[in-house]
Amino acid sequence: MLFVAILVVKALRLADPAAYALPRGTLGMLLGLQVLTVIYLLLVSLHHPGIETGDVARDLRIVFYFLSVPFLCYKDIDSPAAYALLQKYIVAACLAVATLMLLEQLQGFSVANPLRNVRLGVWAIPFGVVSLLYFRKTLNVSGPKAYALTVYMLLALVFSLNRSQYLQLMVSVLLAVMLAAGSDVRRRVVLIFAPAAVAGILVFASIGYLDVLTNRVFSVERLDEDSSYGARIQEMQGQMDSFAESPVFGKGAGFRSWVMGENGFELSTFAHNSWAFYLMKFGIVGTVMIMLPPLLILLLSLFRRYAHPGLELHRRYLLATAPIYIFIDSLSGGLAYAPKTAFTGFLLCYCLSLIRNARAMPVPPPAPAAPSLRPDAQRRPLPRVLPHA
Repeated sequence: MLFVAILVVKALRLADPAAYALPRGTLGMLLGLQVLTVIYLLLVSLHHPGIETGDVARDLRIVFYFLSVPFLCYKDIDSPAAYALLQKYIVAACLAVATLMLLEQLQGFSVANPLRNVRLGVWAIPFGVVSLLYFRKTLNVSGPKAYALTVYMLLALVFSLNRSQYLQLMVSVLLAVMLAAGSDVRRRVVLIFAPAAVAGILVFASIGYLDVLTNRVFSVERLDEDSSYGARIQEMQGQMDSFAESPVFGKGAGFRSWVMGENGFELSTFAHNSWAFYLMKFGIVGTVMIMLPPLLILLLSLFRRYAHPGLELHRRYLLATAPIYIFIDSLSGGLAYAPKTAFTGFLLCYCLSLIRNARAMPVPPPAPAAPSLRPDAQRRPLPRVLPHA
């Protein structure tokens, strides 16, 4: 849906030639790398005996989402109003995901058999939480309303029982506090999370869900006893065995592997390691070509300061949220899952807009210092001191 929405936005600007002009400088270099990567992937995927065309298209779609999406609409984010609208869409999307999660819990709540829906995009909720911390005034949200919306999203995230997103939220909020320019964000974090933690413990204990939550969190220490974890290990070993057979160029897009699955049912995408997935299918050369442009986009956009205060705030927001999301996704199979690669492409588009607007948006003059309300004290003439004779 995100990719389709981006295409609709581009179609609405067909009459604007500036929306389709080729970039120059750093942006032009990044676009050139993306084009070379796409051409390489198409050429090496043309002919692979024994691999079906539909499987090739499936794998290439996963990759093309975060290769093509960044350059489709970064020019449309070209003003403070556009950034404000973007933040409103992010928070609205997170609230929609939280609502769907809580509605499912209302319909099928069970302590004995907790409900989990891994297809819901709960991985976006940490972005919404940090948005309310950084852009509350931009979103025109009052303090109590921001608190209520944050608790609402946190409640949905807790019910998801997704350990990766618990870690993502914790690291994102911690980085947001460390990167905040003033003490306002730190104070807001304490005012929101301290009461929410106490209230959450009391609520979950009253409905008998606290044991479910603690077992889910601390079961990481007992992964050796988890049958699904053993299956993931075996699948990843199978991927690495396939990679060892063709380490340079890989087995090719569309290649199916399974250890515990049957023919026609591929388990390799559920091995919870995107790097093994890419190395097996695209080899070292293909993986480097695929990952290098996104890595350069992150480095060139986020690890530099901007003179424009608005762009600098968005840089800190992305620095607190995007890298940890992509890192956790790469270790949990997210970069082999099309909806998540589309969202990754959206984040890279957000980063590209910072590079472009650093040149295009004028830096506002610093606000003049507020005049002191204290009247100037009348200067008294200093007494003349005669030196001793």
